[in-house]
Amino acid sequence: MIERSGEIAGLATSALWVVSSIAFAAAGRRMGATRLNLLRSVLAAFVLLALQAFLKGNPWPNIGSDRTWYLAVSGLLGLAIGDQFLFAGYVLVGARTTTLLMTLAPAVAATLSWIVFGQTMVAMAIAGMIITLFGVLWVAAERPSLTSSITRAQQRKGVWLGVGAALCQGVGMVLASNGLRGDIDAMSAQTVRMSAGAVGIIVIAFVVSRMHGAPSKATASSDTSTMEKSLTPSTIIALKSPHENALCATGIVTMVIGTFTGPILGVWCSLYALQKLDVGIATTLMSLVPVMILPLTRFTEGQWPSARAIAGACVAVAGVAVMASAS
Repeated sequence: MIERSGEIAGLATSALWVVSSIAFAAAGRRMGATRLNLLRSVLAAFVLLALQAFLKGNPWPNIGSDRTWYLAVSGLLGLAIGDQFLFAGYVLVGARTTTLLMTLAPAVAATLSWIVFGQTMVAMAIAGMIITLFGVLWVAAERPSLTSSITRAQQRKGVWLGVGAALCQGVGMVLASNGLRGDIDAMSAQTVRMSAGAVGIIVIAFVVSRMHGAPSKATASSDTSTMEKSLTPSTIIALKSPHENALCATGIVTMVIGTFTGPILGVWCSLYALQKLDVGIATTLMSLVPVMILPLTRFTEGQWPSARAIAGACVAVAGVAVMASAS
């Protein structure tokens, strides 16, 4: 076994999630949040089931009913519902701001474990939560720059979507941790979670399509008021993006890249890190996405992040590290 394989897996998780976030943000703007989530989930579930069958001779992991239940519900909340909010946030405010909001997920998980399962919450953990919350709020309260294409209204909606994603991910983390107890490999766990998530998003996509009917063709507009009007919560979750008439090659390619680097390789690395490392160390290493993504903002958003955005991201990640060290 490679020495420090757990630490390598933790850092690899953050790096892979940076790539996945940028790819999904690009794909979401071209095909809409629900369509992206649907295609991503089905593709990832198919690949994981195929790998499970090839490597273990059985496409469905035999891990017991209790573990399956915890992991399946975790997948429904974290991957189907949580990622629906996440992808909609990508469409509105981009990957940098949305991934920063996701640093709230560990705090949600710790609080839920304290309330529901009676786990001890020490003063250092509470201090870490406060630091993280301060860093996130500091950035979220910043007004978009005059050169930014993101309006104040879009920013507010994107922040709420990111908070919703963090809440779902936090609850999913608690459920997944219960399903991962004992001798279970990371691929089997993710296969169950991703399959449940795929079923969940299929149901969501069906309901959304019935609510909105056949999507009508829309044309892109550079007018700011038209852009804001089209980016209401109801159109964000529509099967078709309000900015594109149909799927395009770029959207499909970025969706595939995001799928393999995120829910397949990224999540596998995260579960491996959780098995090999103390949960505090693993959580810290896997929470570096908001910092790692900063140098790429110049290319993804067309401008460098402000000093406040950089400082806020570092403060939020530091808060996660403090909270994780207390576990």
